[in-house]
Amino acid sequence: MQTISPVFAYTFKELVRRKAWLSSAVFGLVLLGGALIVSALGQDERARLMLDLGLAAIEAISLIGVVFLTVSLILQEVESRVIFLILSHPVRRADYLLGRYLGTLAAVTLSMAGMALLHAALLSLYGWWEPGRYLAALVCMAGKTAVMGALSLLLSLALTSEAAAMAFALFFWVLGHFSSEMRFLADRSGSAFLKTTLIAFSHAAPDFAHFNYRDFWHAPAPAAGWLAWAVVYALAYTTACLALAVQLFEQKEF
Repeated sequence: MQTISPVFAYTFKELVRRKAWLSSAVFGLVLLGGALIVSALGQDERARLMLDLGLAAIEAISLIGVVFLTVSLILQEVESRVIFLILSHPVRRADYLLGRYLGTLAAVTLSMAGMALLHAALLSLYGWWEPGRYLAALVCMAGKTAVMGALSLLLSLALTSEAAAMAFALFFWVLGHFSSEMRFLADRSGSAFLKTTLIAFSHAAPDFAHFNYRDFWHAPAPAAGWLAWAVVYALAYTTACLALAVQLFEQKEF
């Protein structure tokens, strides 16, 4: 476990300096600027439009960024054979994988925090400021990001193809927003095969209904237990994906 910290620090510094991270941060600022322009059309609802569009932009960029970075994280080093040099040092494979994942997640979270600060500053100009609810929304987005990062890492090791892993990651991302609908269709399905398939996908895909805190922006805030359960779900799903990823990585012949 002592080797996780150096791998984490190396990954974090590497990604912060990479153009992919910088371009995502700049793109986030551009989208937030666009949200400011669009919100000006809302007259009395400027703050609400600014809130919804800004959060949607932060979430989309963070999720796309973590999928892209985690999928290419190991596969590029395998193709360039850098992985052989790294693993020739006294580094446990599990520590290396976890360090790379945590470093990537930290870099994406830093990008998310920067966009959130600008978004919060713009919201304050329109007189909206509810730090408790806003922080809770960011926690939910961080949970989604952690889950998708772990799932993308697992898919990259299972499929060994960047294109296929990204495609499946985006596929599960979409499915994660329709878990309840898939279970509903499974209950109404007359085909045993279709029902089994829908149930399997609904359980395999992350259930993002646990992270839809924005549904409560214009309604009474949920109980604290709701947010606690979202954190527990994110930790459980992420841990399961990372455990499977470590097992696959241990079986690779490097």
